[in-house]
Amino acid sequence: MEASLNQLKVFHVAAKVQSFTRAAEALFLTQPGISKHIKDLEEYYGTRLFDRLGKKVVLTQAGEILYARTEIIFGIIEQMKIEIDELQGMDRGVLNVGASNTLGIYILPAILGRFRSRYPRVNINLDIAMNKQVVGNLIANSTDVGFLGAPVNDERLKMEPFRQDELVLIVPATHEWSLWDAVDAHDLLGVTFLYPRKGSGTRDIIEKKLAATGIILRNTLEIGNTEAVKKAVEAGLGVSILSKASVLREEYLGVIKSLRVSGVDLKRTFYFAYRKDKYLSKITGAFLQFAVYQQPAV
Repeated sequence: MEASLNQLKVFHVAAKVQSFTRAAEALFLTQPGISKHIKDLEEYYGTRLFDRLGKKVVLTQAGEILYARTEIIFGIIEQMKIEIDELQGMDRGVLNVGASNTLGIYILPAILGRFRSRYPRVNINLDIAMNKQVVGNLIANSTDVGFLGAPVNDERLKMEPFRQDELVLIVPATHEWSLWDAVDAHDLLGVTFLYPRKGSGTRDIIEKKLAATGIILRNTLEIGNTEAVKKAVEAGLGVSILSKASVLREEYLGVIKSLRVSGVDLKRTFYFAYRKDKYLSKITGAFLQFAVYQQPAV
């Protein structure tokens, strides 16, 4: 008996999620059905493909070899489907977008909304995560294109500039600095500074920009994501540096004031990236062209 494509699909999904139970849920099969497919494959290849560690399954060396090949197989199948679908034009399809927090929450939704108005039958999935997770999803081929708050050096990715962004110092509306237009970078050494958690593109940029001027902040707190940082600043827990685009609402409401930081260049570039070896569908290409030419909100 030869290995069937269906058995390979079951193996591939189980290896990706590292669980027979989760694979059964994803494929709408029973767990015994998943186990049967895997057992048949192991008999065909004459070796174990998984080691069972409680509820988790881990690939053996033979399993790693098979998984690498099934990645290629199902990648080719996906590409064929995309190319055939495109014969029907660009009025349908799926667009999988990954984005770091600032881009995914404050910038891309409006762009995606306008794009969806132009192509209403395109299904859009937006996955918002930390910068490093967006990169990981691109490498894993689970997203078509990723929008990043900080560049990464990975030879597997094609990376291009998306748009410019300005980082600003934010303080509570009641803070003594709220009456100023700017503060000196060295003044940050005397206050509590609130960082988003490690892995954030914004944090990475802030640390590099300040370090370039010889400033290493010691009195710091790590406060989750951008929304949590804004709430903590509003409550008077400290000050922070965030994208101007992320604090427009709070400035309008008068609960936060944004300032320039003298002595530090807080401009940065957002990027979009995709795998060099990935076939970009017409929909993905059209979206990238559409997104690049959208003007930032003032």
